[in-house]
Amino acid sequence: MLNLRNINRAVVIGGGTAGWFAALTLRRMFAPQVEIRVIESPDIGIVGVGEGGLLNLIDALRRNGIDVNEFVRETGAAFKLGFSYEGWRTGAEDDRYYHLFGRPGLQETDWMEGGFRPLFSGMVREGVELHRYIPGFAAIASNASQQEAAAMLQLGARSGLSASFHFDSHKLADYLRRVAVSRGVVHQQARVEELLCDAQDMARGVRIDDGEIIDLDLLIDASGLARLGIGQKLGIRWRSFSEHLLLDRAVPFHMPHPQQNPSLVTRAIAMPAGWMWQIPLVERVGAGYVFSSAHIDETQVIDEIHRRIGPDVEPMRTLRFEPGHFEQVWVGNVMAIGLASGFVEPLEATSIGQMLEQLRNFERIVTAGDGVVSGHLIDGFNEANARCWSGIRDFLRMHYDCPRRDTAFWRDVAALPLPPGYAELKQCFQQRTPRLIDVQNYAIHGWQGIFHVVNWLFVAAPLGVVPPEAAAAELASLPAASRQRVAIYMNRLREPGAADSVSKEDRPE
Repeated sequence: MLNLRNINRAVVIGGGTAGWFAALTLRRMFAPQVEIRVIESPDIGIVGVGEGGLLNLIDALRRNGIDVNEFVRETGAAFKLGFSYEGWRTGAEDDRYYHLFGRPGLQETDWMEGGFRPLFSGMVREGVELHRYIPGFAAIASNASQQEAAAMLQLGARSGLSASFHFDSHKLADYLRRVAVSRGVVHQQARVEELLCDAQDMARGVRIDDGEIIDLDLLIDASGLARLGIGQKLGIRWRSFSEHLLLDRAVPFHMPHPQQNPSLVTRAIAMPAGWMWQIPLVERVGAGYVFSSAHIDETQVIDEIHRRIGPDVEPMRTLRFEPGHFEQVWVGNVMAIGLASGFVEPLEATSIGQMLEQLRNFERIVTAGDGVVSGHLIDGFNEANARCWSGIRDFLRMHYDCPRRDTAFWRDVAALPLPPGYAELKQCFQQRTPRLIDVQNYAIHGWQGIFHVVNWLFVAAPLGVVPPEAAAAELASLPAASRQRVAIYMNRLREPGAADSVSKEDRPE
């Protein structure tokens, strides 16, 4: 049992996005007399040059009482409506597919029958790109300005899109720090030398670089790749994904905007030994080449960056990582979040998405128990966290289940074993489109999945993981009236300007 009812001090090791979101969460959870302290080393920088959120970023801002407009203004954030994948199938210049943040309210998402969405299945059957149904896609295709994108999103469900944000990691951390300090969080700049635990592995204090020992009752480890608590001190076992995900290095850099306006999607551009992210901020693009060190070295990576982007690019320090997570992230009164708990390549913005979901559930459990948490609940939390990571692993592995074979990296990726969970899903997807029952077990014990059925379909269909024959087979099971409705919809979708017209018509009575 963990009793947090009468604690005096909670300490967060590390700042950054994870540390300051944790501090804001703790400040809301505990009474004003409980000290919330963030100890941040001035010698350790923030990982990342640009970052993008998932839809739970907006929920986290609101949950912490942060005005979204102020957040945008203070961090220079730009709209993010999804992802574009460029060169992942053939490598040709026009090889591009989209995974967008669709929203409910249009018939394509809202009409469910037989456990699936017939209009999506109609598109898959006939090889129509899924983003075609979204009216707001026109803003993405035309490189709309931030003001134009905001106006489009004001249409609500009629836009077909939800939004998150691209942001500068440093500006976000600085903004969250200012908000947290204004709410009474103590900010201390120091380097933590040692975590002090009792015989039961309960954290009792930290020793900082000047020798001072700071007592504590609760510790949140947001120390990044240093992993001072769960990893270094407690020695919790690491669960590696390297058998299924090859990428283990990244070279970040900045670059100018390639278009007049910031792109409204994160670009993931396939490269000979990995892929390049481009995260459009208001002033510039935060970019990086994430790669497999078994297939290319850092010098070659930098040469490729210069050839593709230009000779003026100044690469930053290489980030080295092993994909995976700690099997337990909450042990006693210590919880690790962010990079301190796990990390994979930055495909699909999984790092911040997972971190925010972890914090949401920590708050939910502690609050529901009135500060008294059973060991059984903590075990369930760790089980749910691991299951969520399994979903991330399987979803990311699906992105590499693609037809590229033109370099050693892409051939080796294709030859990697599939995780058992994804292998089973793929067999199902060969027969029908993804369904809720397929992915709901990635979110257990009150957790919410960060990738849902439509997310899986947006990636699986363009890659051929869901073949047209699978969609045709499930459509054949529908009543004649439903099949006719799909046929009418598909005819209208082929017409010029179809996205607007089909979204307004053929709705069920």
